[in-house]
Amino acid sequence: MAFKLRQRQLVPPGAGWVFNPPPGWPAPPDGWQPPDGWQPDPSWPPPPAGWQFWRPETPPAPPPPPPQDSFPVPAGEIHLSCDGQPYAFPPGTPVRIGRATDNDVVVGDPSVSRKHAQLTWASEGWVFENVGQAPTFQGGQSVTRVAVTQPVELTLGSAHGPVLRLEPAPAPAPQQPSAPPDPAPGPAFAPGQPGAGFPPGPPGPAFPAGQRGPAGQPGPAFPPGQPGAGFLPGLGGPPVPAVPPASQGDELVEAFRILIPVGSWLKNPGWRQGLRLLVIAYALLPLIFIAVLSTSNNLQAPGWAYGLYIAPIWAIGFYLLIRPGPIRRLEIQIAVGIIVWTLVWLNVVTININDHLGTAGRPLSFSAALGVGFNEEITKALPVLLAGLILLRFRSTKLDARMWMWLGTIAGLTFGVAEAALYTSRELVLIHLAQVRSEAVAAILGFAERVFVDGFQHAVWAGIAGFFIGMAVNYRRRRIPLIILGVTIPALLHALNDWSAGAFSSYWVWILIQAFSLLLFLGYTMSAETIESQVRQTPMFRHGESMIMEVFAERKEA
Repeated sequence: MAFKLRQRQLVPPGAGWVFNPPPGWPAPPDGWQPPDGWQPDPSWPPPPAGWQFWRPETPPAPPPPPPQDSFPVPAGEIHLSCDGQPYAFPPGTPVRIGRATDNDVVVGDPSVSRKHAQLTWASEGWVFENVGQAPTFQGGQSVTRVAVTQPVELTLGSAHGPVLRLEPAPAPAPQQPSAPPDPAPGPAFAPGQPGAGFPPGPPGPAFPAGQRGPAGQPGPAFPPGQPGAGFLPGLGGPPVPAVPPASQGDELVEAFRILIPVGSWLKNPGWRQGLRLLVIAYALLPLIFIAVLSTSNNLQAPGWAYGLYIAPIWAIGFYLLIRPGPIRRLEIQIAVGIIVWTLVWLNVVTININDHLGTAGRPLSFSAALGVGFNEEITKALPVLLAGLILLRFRSTKLDARMWMWLGTIAGLTFGVAEAALYTSRELVLIHLAQVRSEAVAAILGFAERVFVDGFQHAVWAGIAGFFIGMAVNYRRRRIPLIILGVTIPALLHALNDWSAGAFSSYWVWILIQAFSLLLFLGYTMSAETIESQVRQTPMFRHGESMIMEVFAERKEA
């Protein structure tokens, strides 16, 4: 039985193609390649129409993937964001997080430890570890170690502290093995030549047009994109439609979206952080003051407005200096109570006493200045002392002496803002009545000093008193002496400050008194923790009952 065998592509041995015998044909040995001119045995059944005599050699099966352990595949680099500042770190690089400036991620919030946390690369990927004294929270719960296998948000320092977002980059997808290159054509079949290992057959007939004829002569060409009959596909393909170029308007829109990403800004959680809100408020408030107060007839309005504008900045500065610890709901309630008490006591008691101690517009004698000093310092210290005693009596709660020191500065700022509003109205009148430029300049500087520094001066003195009051509340044995000492030191400094303004023609004495007051205050901000630790370990403060109670006990025994 003779049949026509169409010539196939030329496939050299080892080129990635194997002979594909039709149904009913004997299987050739592995790796067998037909010699030139080989023809099948006529007794074999004819191949089906369109039969492909050559197929790609089956590649070996890929090795099985490594067994998965209990951890997900470690990610690559990690992306962080805190206070709106993005960071990215490659795997294997330890990342230090904290308030100190030598950290890789610096967080300026005072509730955060100097060396707060560290990110390390381990077998399970990135791991967050809290290494400082201040806590870290996840979902409101305190955590010390977190495996960062997916995006996570952690709150540093306190439950309301700065938010640190960690997002590990996904592991790169494994690359698929590339397809083997198209094999080169093998040798042509020549009619009349038997194949090795197969029975010889008669010569095959001539090939019609469009198919391969004698060896080495190509058949007709096929248009691009259409496979030829009997040939392996892949020599062409359908034409790919051309992508129209982007218009100039689309390019401008895309450039605007990339360079000015307003949409992503509005979705950024960094807007909820206090620092950015504070910047917005402090940039716009002076303009709002002009728009709202420019038609006011109340001369105290500018003093109140700018005093309240400056006071929060000083409060933040004092918090950073004193480092009293996290401010929770309890501390906020105490601060509000101190503010209300100070304002009421100032207007009901303090001003009336001061009016009897001196005459407006005349310099104070030292005794009168001393009376004013004690009067005003008691006004600021009294609400702090009452708050500490009430908290101890009804809630059995003691706050750190540094917290009472900071709450003392709040009382001082409150007093200073209210006093500045009274004095700035006088400075505005002096500006209006100035006959020469120097008088106007002096009045303007006086207005600025009242607005920017008056609250600060009172806060420094009240902060010193607050520290001693905190020690007195926590250590009852020396409670009375500590309270007296805590009020006397700032009262004397206050008296010298007021007296020197009228007793000396030079401002430098006044400046030196202020410098000494500031030296004491800053000294206590640096050593408050050490002083309290020494007091806690000293029997003179720690053991026994109150000194007043001891006196009563001695009289009773006598």
